[in-house]
Amino acid sequence: MISILLLVGCGGAVKRRTTIETPAAYALARVASLEELVGLINERYAAAETLSVSSLKVEFFGGSMETGYLEEYRTAKAYLVAQWPGSLYLNILNPLTSSTVVAMASDGETFQIWIPGENRYLTGRVDAEIEEKSPILNVRPQHLLKGILVERIPVNSLRHRYFLEETEDLQFKYYVVGVIQVEGNSQTVQLERKLWIERSTMHLVRQHYYESGELVSAITYDQPSEIDGVLVSSSIEIERARESYRIAFELAREGIKVNQSIREGAFEVPVPPGAEVVVVEGKTTDRDDLVGSGQGPVREIR
Repeated sequence: MISILLLVGCGGAVKRRTTIETPAAYALARVASLEELVGLINERYAAAETLSVSSLKVEFFGGSMETGYLEEYRTAKAYLVAQWPGSLYLNILNPLTSSTVVAMASDGETFQIWIPGENRYLTGRVDAEIEEKSPILNVRPQHLLKGILVERIPVNSLRHRYFLEETEDLQFKYYVVGVIQVEGNSQTVQLERKLWIERSTMHLVRQHYYESGELVSAITYDQPSEIDGVLVSSSIEIERARESYRIAFELAREGIKVNQSIREGAFEVPVPPGAEVVVVEGKTTDRDDLVGSGQGPVREIR
């Protein structure tokens, strides 16, 4: 006891207090229940069933630490049309000539990707996967759709449950809503999704999709715009580590239209004459439809 008193009295204090600055957003963090957060996602974000954007910018990044290389494509202009649950059309334009660099579409069952510079046209089932040296050929319209349009959190579902947790970083506090899938009487569950809501603004800022425990899509969102009562994020970034690419969209608010009718045939990319057609996963019905249509050679990837 005497030695401890001497230690404190001689300036060798056992503890030291340091003044730190509390992040401003910490003090502004709001309180909400799980039901209120689910309502925020379903009623404000997932209320967008169709989305048309006539003016946006796209940045594409390919490669990763695992592939051993990184590549960045010049920022390009684009326009898109999306409709939940499975339809999307995206046309990316050359920033100098405004000609098409890549056009891609999905109707929920099949996808089409046309790359004029390589004279290649890819088509196949939406769940088909290929590993190409060029990551841009691994992009699938349905990967982009779940980032551009926010999926509803299942309520009153026999196969799904959701939960709430809290977390924070050096700037913000978050609510995290998790969605899990329950398979019948199985003793195990599968994590499907996590959604991060920043508590000072109560805006969706991040979303993750999982498959068998693996993170397959990491999506981040910037400040949203309110359009006809729906919240649409102005900046969206989608990272697909499995396919070795990251793509970022910057939407011009004046070019956004929500829940308007979409013309018939909007989610199709016709086969250009003379193009090399690549049928992914050997979807023979598609191949038979293409033969004799005036396109170039047809080959399959299995």
